[in-house]
Amino acid sequence: MCVLFTSLGLCISCDLGLGIHEPTELEKLPPLTTSGENTFGCLVNGEAYIVTSAYNLVAMYQQGVLFIGGENDFREISTHISLLVEDRIAEGEAFVLNTDTSPKGEYYTQSCFYSTSSKYSGRIEIVYFDTKGHIISGTFEFLATANDACGNDEIMNISDGRFDLQYIP
Repeated sequence: MCVLFTSLGLCISCDLGLGIHEPTELEKLPPLTTSGENTFGCLVNGEAYIVTSAYNLVAMYQQGVLFIGGENDFREISTHISLLVEDRIAEGEAFVLNTDTSPKGEYYTQSCFYSTSSKYSGRIEIVYFDTKGHIISGTFEFLATANDACGNDEIMNISDGRFDLQYIP
């Protein structure tokens, strides 16, 4: 009897070709859409970072300044990722995030602030930009280093980022 339950437990825990599998961190991210779904996600050092509430999202494009951000509890700490570009935005444009002023990528927690620089950079690409419907969609990735107040030299690797947001004009 014991062998039967052990065998049953082993079968339940494996796929057995039934198509049941644990999603990878990349598969947990929202798909890249272009319809204003208010989605924002990326990998932070290989772990899925997904903003699940529209209240924690921001997207503004005003007077030639684009600001996109998302806030979430990540590793049980309140965190925020933001992107800033002070330039004309157009569909198909890509911007290098290589400063700590603009254009830049940022990651911060309650106790530490990380930013792009000339040494640690990245990019944002605008995949879709609808000025009438106020929708902006794109991808992003960047490396960011801690500021001096953090007291560490950790590098944050923000990769496979995607967003599909309704922006404030």
